[in-house]
Amino acid sequence: MNTDGIIGSRSGVRPTNLFSTDPAILGAEHPRAAEMRRWIREHLCRTHRDLGRPGPVCPYIGRTIAQQNLWVSFVEGRHISPQSIAAIVDDLNDLFPVMPPQREPDNKHKAILAIFPDLTEYADLDAVQDEQKTRFVDKGLMLGQFYPGCTAAGLHNPRFPALDAPLPSLAVRNMVPTDFPFLDSRHEWIDTYLGLFAPTIPGFISSSIAAKLVETPATRDSSA
Repeated sequence: MNTDGIIGSRSGVRPTNLFSTDPAILGAEHPRAAEMRRWIREHLCRTHRDLGRPGPVCPYIGRTIAQQNLWVSFVEGRHISPQSIAAIVDDLNDLFPVMPPQREPDNKHKAILAIFPDLTEYADLDAVQDEQKTRFVDKGLMLGQFYPGCTAAGLHNPRFPALDAPLPSLAVRNMVPTDFPFLDSRHEWIDTYLGLFAPTIPGFISSSIAAKLVETPATRDSSA
């Protein structure tokens, strides 16, 4: 599928395939694209002694790479306003469903990233991700932030920095059954999660849900 005309209407982001073998795409890619590919292959696709479970750090990304379904847009600039980041996220929200593949089941392992290679302050990424997360969850999507030194904990080991990455980015992908620990703080997020996965929730997630409900019921955010 030709993606030349798929451009963010607010920010101008133009996603390209990070793992494409097309010489034209490789010849025009951002200078730090190879660095991102290397981190994905050598870190996310491999296991880690501190992960707390067997298997690769990200069980989602291997199939995404194999199917060449990882789309990225590099956004240059050392100082990017929160408004600009929000506009980029708005565009990711619009572009995700139209980026190939569009049909199930192939589109289940699709992801799209906005990468900010020059950014050195990350508070705005956290803020925009927090503000925008609900609208993605409502669509069965996850919006995540990654950057150097990110301290967000892994699911199985709270000391494992799961979102620590060499380049700051915001990523959109489809929600998967193991995402519950990222969604258990908001009543409406849990409702969406259960609506999607109730029949196929993994055992360890079911135990987590039961413990959460016994401990304290989730509260609905009054600002939502």
